[in-house]
Amino acid sequence: MKKTAVILAFAALAVTLPASAQSRFVDVIARASWVDLGASDAFENGGFDDSEIEFESEVGFGAALNFFLGDRISLELGASIFEPEATLTSPNPSVPFLTRGTLEMIPITGVLQFHFAPESRFDPYIGAGAAYVLFDQLDSTNDIDGVDFEKLDFEDNAGLALNLGANIGFSKNFALNLDAKYVPVDSSAEAVFVIGPNSTAEVAVNPLIVSAGLSLRF
Repeated sequence: MKKTAVILAFAALAVTLPASAQSRFVDVIARASWVDLGASDAFENGGFDDSEIEFESEVGFGAALNFFLGDRISLELGASIFEPEATLTSPNPSVPFLTRGTLEMIPITGVLQFHFAPESRFDPYIGAGAAYVLFDQLDSTNDIDGVDFEKLDFEDNAGLALNLGANIGFSKNFALNLDAKYVPVDSSAEAVFVIGPNSTAEVAVNPLIVSAGLSLRF
């Protein structure tokens, strides 16, 4: 549902591009992205007895619209979709459990970029802005040693977005876009058990998103 809403929102923005392009320069960017969530040993004193969660790095895809507000300043609105695998383990030998599952994650970013050479073939840029990260729930696939773990629910949350990258022009209208974003956020995670009370913990997720894609310039 969240994935569909994001795709529809970007499609609606794309429909308005011809009117926008009459007054300002716009880049439409399609990307292949790689994310490292940077979360390990993330749970602390949240009822998991210092349980550890680890996310594997994952390849996904994304898109962005970059509106130029002046010669060197632009506003990029982008989103990426990832489904990293997560492993939740307990270090306590008296209550061992292991849970693996796939967590859908959609970082949505709005970044102001400063372009050092916007008119040249090689255009490096830096930027900063905000991010809102949508999380789906992590479902359990294993019940081990009688621990009836059902799911792990992450709350959506907002945070900072730091950005750097470069455009390498092929022609007047096409360019290779290389981009990296760091998005540190804190999310509240609730563990739902089949039997017994639920447990809530704070988890720090610090995605590093590295992307490469094609930019179509209007």
